[in-house]
Amino acid sequence: MTLSRYIRDQVVRWTQWEFWPSWLFNIPVVLIWLYYGLRAGNLFFFTRANPVIETGGLLGESKINIYQHLPQGVYPNTVFIPGETRREEEIRDLVHEGKIQWPAIAKPNMGERGFLVLKCADEAAMVQHLQAHPGVDFLVQDFVAWEEEYSIMYHRLPHVQTGQITSICRKGFLSVTGDGRRTVAELMADYPRASFQHQRLYREQPDLLASIPGKDEVQLLEPIGNHCRGTTFLDASHLITPELTAAFDRISLGCRGLFYGRFDLRTRSLADLADGTHFSILEYNGVASEPAHIYHPGRPLWKAYRDIFRHWGYLYRVCQEQQRRGVPAESARQVLQQFRDWKRYKALKRP
Repeated sequence: MTLSRYIRDQVVRWTQWEFWPSWLFNIPVVLIWLYYGLRAGNLFFFTRANPVIETGGLLGESKINIYQHLPQGVYPNTVFIPGETRREEEIRDLVHEGKIQWPAIAKPNMGERGFLVLKCADEAAMVQHLQAHPGVDFLVQDFVAWEEEYSIMYHRLPHVQTGQITSICRKGFLSVTGDGRRTVAELMADYPRASFQHQRLYREQPDLLASIPGKDEVQLLEPIGNHCRGTTFLDASHLITPELTAAFDRISLGCRGLFYGRFDLRTRSLADLADGTHFSILEYNGVASEPAHIYHPGRPLWKAYRDIFRHWGYLYRVCQEQQRRGVPAESARQVLQQFRDWKRYKALKRP
């Protein structure tokens, strides 16, 4: 990396807040949490929102547990691979029994921000990835090929049949456009968002970075829709319609114990999604969810915090209703134990 490129990337990283480290961005969010915690008279009031998820979905939640509380057929075909299962024969048996199709996605059961998520072209790649991380519970899922991916914030008060979509984020996957002369690595150097991913992609896909796309050929670099993996988050909240909200009402009514969170999904089109067809929920994220539209490039920082504050208000109202219905909040001891388990699990995941 040249000095000028390094300086450019550092300037972008620290002047465009969407690239800030999460600990820095979340300092004001802690104050928002304290405000609502004091109003509720319980700092852990948020654990009431989704009582079937550990800490309501703040941290360390089990993905396979969440899938079991979603309606059947709305998420990809999934196989759970326990961390102690690392013999090749055992892994292959579980995958064959689950009828996984290739390519497939392998991801930690307790994951975050796309860490250790890998698109596996075949069974051998999947086995190699899982064996490289002993002790980590993994999920292996059919890859969902529909090209449109969205993050949709939705909440519903437990005593009513209708809820509200409050944010839609459309995801633009990291790619470069060829000129017929330069390698993918050289093309990536033109754009800070791509440049930030250079070291990771060089480790994972060196052949891709050495290839030369044809003129005007669009080369996809990352099929996983996480911001920290180079995906551009675009505000599509103007696409909220009564029909789309009704579709999520139907999904929500089929969920058990999930009232506030974000659906990350792929679909053929939003029109199909509103009809309840041709879509698959990749993830459901609970109370730690951010309205992902806030990361739209160039969005003012104050608007991001305004929208986060507004969503904490929605969360507070859901939890107040849950309290009226007798749903208890988790204790400080329970949350602390979950935090300790999460820290131990993160230590296991280090490459």
